Amino acid sequence: MKKNHLMESAVLDAMQMNIDNTMTEYINMGAQIAVAQTVYDLAGRLTMSQETPERNILMLKSTFATMAYYSKNVINISVISKDGVPYQYDRLYQLDTYMWSSVNSSFLKDMYNKLNEIACDKRVPKYLISTENGSHPTNNEPVFHIFYPIVGRSNYFSKMHGMLCVTFSLDMLQPLMDILSGEEGTYSQAYVTEEGGRIIGHSNPEYKGKSESIYRNNDMLFILDKPLEKVNWNLHISLDRNKLNQSVIEIITRGMGVYIFLILVVAGIFYLIIKKINYPLQSIKTAMETTASGSEKLSGKVTVKGEHEIWQLARGYNDMIEKLVKQEKEVEKNHLLCITAMKRQHQAEREALETQINAHFLCNTLGTINYEAMECGNFKVSELIKKLSNILRYTFDQKCQNVYMYQEFAWIEQYLFLQKARLEDVFDYEVEFPDECADWSCCKLMLQPFVENAILHGFEGRENGGKLLILAEKADERLAVSIKDNGCGIPLDKLEHIRRILSGEEVTDTKKTGIGIRNVVARMRLFYGNGIMITVTSSKENGTEFKIYIPEVKM
Repeated sequence: MKKNHLMESAVLDAMQMNIDNTMTEYINMGAQIAVAQTVYDLAGRLTMSQETPERNILMLKSTFATMAYYSKNVINISVISKDGVPYQYDRLYQLDTYMWSSVNSSFLKDMYNKLNEIACDKRVPKYLISTENGSHPTNNEPVFHIFYPIVGRSNYFSKMHGMLCVTFSLDMLQPLMDILSGEEGTYSQAYVTEEGGRIIGHSNPEYKGKSESIYRNNDMLFILDKPLEKVNWNLHISLDRNKLNQSVIEIITRGMGVYIFLILVVAGIFYLIIKKINYPLQSIKTAMETTASGSEKLSGKVTVKGEHEIWQLARGYNDMIEKLVKQEKEVEKNHLLCITAMKRQHQAEREALETQINAHFLCNTLGTINYEAMECGNFKVSELIKKLSNILRYTFDQKCQNVYMYQEFAWIEQYLFLQKARLEDVFDYEVEFPDECADWSCCKLMLQPFVENAILHGFEGRENGGKLLILAEKADERLAVSIKDNGCGIPLDKLEHIRRILSGEEVTDTKKTGIGIRNVVARMRLFYGNGIMITVTSSKENGTEFKIYIPEVKM
């Protein structure tokens, strides 16, 4: 009883608010009509004049018909003179049957006088609500009326141009009564009473119009009451204790079999849950044992067959296996790259060793030729021979494969000097190198393939106008070396091929780039590791630029 009391009380509060809001809408709607200037003017012509032209009545009906359109619960809108004469628009009008007729004139006069008293003093609100004459003569539909003084926009209540009556259908209460009462035959009934205790709305239509005393005199009924603020009505819910107790006994009787059935169902569910939990755990255990045994490569994944937490654990295990496989491939790739770089380095060392005797012979011979050139006064030839001799000694020297950055740039300057002497006006060059980076360690001859490609391919077919800029500058913790030319650029397919090589991918097709850049990139990655970064940009309009970001390595 206490739980039902609390529940019904909460529903009653909600319905009270709902009805009050609905009545507020109705009152506001009638108030807007009462202060409308059009209605004020028409009412004045109809109620203040002895003549009532048919045209004014038609205009009033047309105006009210438009206003009634906005609410389906409006039954009748009337202007009533102080003599009780109505001028009305009736939505249910059939065969001269209106809401108001001469039979109601005394009631309308009384309401006019009461409203006039309220309008002339300071009492509020300035409207009256009545359920007298509470049915429409056409179909006996239950209605209620709201009366307003017609004052137009002036709002001088002492200058009423008649009384406005808006009649609404009381059937709007029925859905709310049904909600409060619940299903048919339950232990609760909802009803609304007006002042005086007469029932004007009930979940059971048979009780409409009867006195509320039939409820108050029944000891087995428990009644909840809520006043409606906007009207002098009260909202009630009656709870039948006998029906409530009988309902509880029926629930308990039916519930015993349900409880036994539920226990069996719960036991079965627990069994299925335990089985469902054990299955993925067993799958994970088998996969982990397969992986731990080392009998196969990392391939012991679990087949995920669900979405609950255990399968999420299995999915996490699969993700871990995928990451391990990815790392294993990365290690194999790096291992292969190191082996390839070492093979190429050993091959270069072997070839250099085979040519060591010839290198000494060439350098000594060039020294003799240089001496003869100086004896003849041909100092330009002498300078060329000196630089060529220096280049050869630097290149053939196998004792120092890792050199300082200033040595590498000095070799590049001599190399460019000889290329300029050979090609003359084909290109000019410029080398800029910061002194603070002179002692940075680097791979021997690591810039030569990039410079050579710029000269051979960038300026191919040119007779003059080439420009080659080699610039080194500090960039945070690294040295940024730029090798830029204004040549013809690199074709797009070949450019993508070079970028793959620079990113560390193993490329088997050497026809597009040769092995120069490939070898030097492998050597640089072997020396600097992942700290080295090389980029390339190229276009026909701007030429080509290689940028090498070199970390500092202590020798």
